Amino acid sequence: MLGQGQVKLNMIFQRHDLVFSDWKQIDTSTIQNENFKKLIAQNILPGIVRRDEIDVTQGDNYYSENEKVFIGFVYPYTENGRRLRFGSSILGNKITKLVTPYEISNFQFESRTPALSALYKLIHEFKVGVWGSTSLEIITGLPYTHDMSDLDLIVKNYNSDELISLLSSCNEIEASIGIKIDVEIHLRSGYGINLKEYASESDTLLGKGLRDVVLIDRNIIEAYL
Repeated sequence: MLGQGQVKLNMIFQRHDLVFSDWKQIDTSTIQNENFKKLIAQNILPGIVRRDEIDVTQGDNYYSENEKVFIGFVYPYTENGRRLRFGSSILGNKITKLVTPYEISNFQFESRTPALSALYKLIHEFKVGVWGSTSLEIITGLPYTHDMSDLDLIVKNYNSDELISLLSSCNEIEASIGIKIDVEIHLRSGYGINLKEYASESDTLLGKGLRDVVLIDRNIIEAYL
């Protein structure tokens, strides 16, 4: 499974990308769960590219190889109903492999849970990327999803009609399978907005970026699709 994806020159790293490196370079001493620590040290778990809430940096909505890349790790098993998470960072030039959400949705996977089954249905109709627990299960083979897991998707270069068609399909699957499907629209500016919010009548939409979160006027959204 880890043979898929790409090793790229001049990589840029965007929200939801999964990255790999020699994770022995990072300090995991604050992780109390030894199995979680071992899965990271053995390079089994990918780092998830994320925005850091405290160490805010300036720049475009991506990280380059020449700067610190903030990443998160997620433990595949729950403890007392909760999933352990660990945040860290690594220099971009130390990352050896990058896998985007759009690449992950092309990987082979077993429809083990409703979220995976829903993804299987949608990728035969739409070009979507997948992130969250579903993407982590696909890339690691570990049981990240369960019967009530949400399905998190991302799309880009869709026009308004295509977005509404995707939303209609997601609504039908949600009703039939009983899970929640969240779709993020990746704008040309690099910000992500929620598809259901886009389809609402709200005057402003929440745009999530790699370095900040902004309110975007609905009147300019179409120019950035």
